[in-house]
Amino acid sequence: MQCIWLYDREVNLAALNEMNERLAALPFNRLIAPSVLRLGRPRWVKPNGPHQTLTQDHKPLQRSELMQWANQQARQTIDPTTGPAWHLDMQRFDDGTTAVSILGSHLVIDGIGALRAIEAAATRTQLANPYLPQGARGLLAGCISDFLQVVSDTPRTVAALAAIARKIPVRSLVRRRAPQMPLAAAPADPATVVNLPSLAVTINFQAWDACARRLGGRPNTLLPGFVATLAMHMGRRRVSDGAVSLLVPIDRRRGLEDERALAIDFRTMTVAPERLCTDLRPLNKLHMAMLRSARDSDESTQTSLLPAVAWMPRGITTAMVNNFFSYAEDLPVSCSNLGTLSDGLAQIDGAPCARLLMRAVDVNVLRRDLQRSHGHLVVVASHYANAVSLCIEACQLEPALTTTDALRQATSRTMADFGLDGVIDC
Repeated sequence: MQCIWLYDREVNLAALNEMNERLAALPFNRLIAPSVLRLGRPRWVKPNGPHQTLTQDHKPLQRSELMQWANQQARQTIDPTTGPAWHLDMQRFDDGTTAVSILGSHLVIDGIGALRAIEAAATRTQLANPYLPQGARGLLAGCISDFLQVVSDTPRTVAALAAIARKIPVRSLVRRRAPQMPLAAAPADPATVVNLPSLAVTINFQAWDACARRLGGRPNTLLPGFVATLAMHMGRRRVSDGAVSLLVPIDRRRGLEDERALAIDFRTMTVAPERLCTDLRPLNKLHMAMLRSARDSDESTQTSLLPAVAWMPRGITTAMVNNFFSYAEDLPVSCSNLGTLSDGLAQIDGAPCARLLMRAVDVNVLRRDLQRSHGHLVVVASHYANAVSLCIEACQLEPALTTTDALRQATSRTMADFGLDGVIDC
């Protein structure tokens, strides 16, 4: 995941470095230490050595290269077990714009958790890092501690295994097959790395809000309508009925002290994409039903099954992931709304920035990964100041591999469908 601050002024480097120091002192700055036991639980640890310092290139780039620069930063080495798990970078552009990027691993913390941590650092909120340093536990002490943890987790593990057998029969997972999809004329190497096309759209908030009201919807239902229409234009629809399966994350984080990496409950909205650009009212009811279902659920199915993961063969675990995210038949489209971003988050150098972009980025994606999910479409939306930002990452394999230009055209067509104007950076 990547947060990008855009400035139309000089950045206060001293204040930015101070924020970086405070961020490194928060629990956000952590790594994963795998257990020394096969069935043991991984633990959070505090990185050893100096934290990540600000890196910057003093040669200005052309303003049109903003997203290329962002993509380059996203391809930096991130390792949540050995470090670094995040990077802080800055770049100036020839029109006077300056960009600051924080890139972090989604295995360390989710998007809402990262934003809260960065806001805490920017607003000087104090919270001690509670984790032991890397390598602080000796081998013997680690074995004993992890063994005792396995024993204490046994009731939850047994309950999780029973839930898997009851809710998701293993046989159905193993035998589940994807629908027949058209094959490419010439087979491609499944181990080929695919750089996923991405872009960022900025739309005036008043225009976005007026569009939602004009179509009978609300600001939070215009986003799924927009995303479903974009998915339709890209051909990412279910084979069975032509619907679009929107995968919507619901925030479950309980504050800065919440240690979970992924405090999210995933919900699916099944949407018929036709005519959403003229009438959003069908989405209002679907969206309210999804939120009501999330409120009535104490714990997501995914969370309840986590204690059993270490006990299952890798193939079954992979099949569970496919089942949860409907890779086999639903062709899911990730639709994430971060809502209105706080003023504190925007002031990482002590004063507000001009624009904020929040992205989900996938790197080192193999063609076999895209074949498993039959393509990819992720949209992350946020609102700051007077702008709505949509950061889109997408790639379809058929009829041809999606290019950045094809993604831009599909996005422009969707904006035109809704009568929206905006700036597209790609």
